[in-house]
Amino acid sequence: MNEDIKNVSYEEAVKWARDYMRQKNISQAELSRKLSISSAAVSSYLNGKYPNPETVTEKIAELMDMQAQKTLAPRAPEYVETTVTKMVKQAISYAHLRGVVSVAYGDAGVGKTTAVQQYLKENQLAIGIEIIPTYASLTGVNELLADELGSRERTDRKITKDIISKLKGSGRVIIVDEAQHLTVRAIEHLRSISDSTGIGICFVGNESIYTKLLGTHKSEYAQLFSRIGVRKMVTTSTNTRDDMDRIFGQYVMDEESMKILHQISRTNYGLRGAVNAYINTIGVFDEINPSNLNKVIRDMGIAG
Repeated sequence: MNEDIKNVSYEEAVKWARDYMRQKNISQAELSRKLSISSAAVSSYLNGKYPNPETVTEKIAELMDMQAQKTLAPRAPEYVETTVTKMVKQAISYAHLRGVVSVAYGDAGVGKTTAVQQYLKENQLAIGIEIIPTYASLTGVNELLADELGSRERTDRKITKDIISKLKGSGRVIIVDEAQHLTVRAIEHLRSISDSTGIGICFVGNESIYTKLLGTHKSEYAQLFSRIGVRKMVTTSTNTRDDMDRIFGQYVMDEESMKILHQISRTNYGLRGAVNAYINTIGVFDEINPSNLNKVIRDMGIAG
């Protein structure tokens, strides 16, 4: 419990309780249920007639602490390293340190992009580009890299020459998120940049990026596939209970609610689904509990 709240006085607790009932538009009876004491005890306490006020003050302080925790919501939890983000960052780091190609691929919503963003935040030498279909071609990739490197060239040949010049011997790494959208030619282009500059490239995306590299056009990808130094596959089943404790442990939550969130994280909805269920529940209800979570989960159409 927060130390300031733990040391709350009787007068502060009474004021907070009255303000809380007014703001939430709840009765003394409803407050008593939240405090797990009788309505008569709450009435007596608020009127200064309860024989042992310190016991009720402690319960109010606990409720205050829970409400203080909720001030973080309905935002997503702060970044913490999970099994998935650690694996993705390892793939990027290997490419970065060895100057080779690596691949991190798997289910959607497990934290791959979160890991990419964190690596970029922690490493100034890392370059991150996100591929959407509009930028899936060689030209699109060149435009994204030119923006990151401050190149003023306008044709593919000159942009490529400038990119290689800026990257050669730089000790940098290129992280390509949503890499499954890349065309064959764009992937080969990135491999050539890696070969020419000696810097690493990490492709991050869903399983189809790995299928592409391994797939039916093996002759087109043989040279690239043979250069892949590390392959990390991450799925929703990679999410562990310890991961849930690290992500949600900063909040007031019962064991059963944590189990529900863990179960969601291991479905097709992934960790993203678990976080969304948490955010939506805390945004609608006064507290996280299994009943409230299940109501929101049903409304969200999430099925285990």
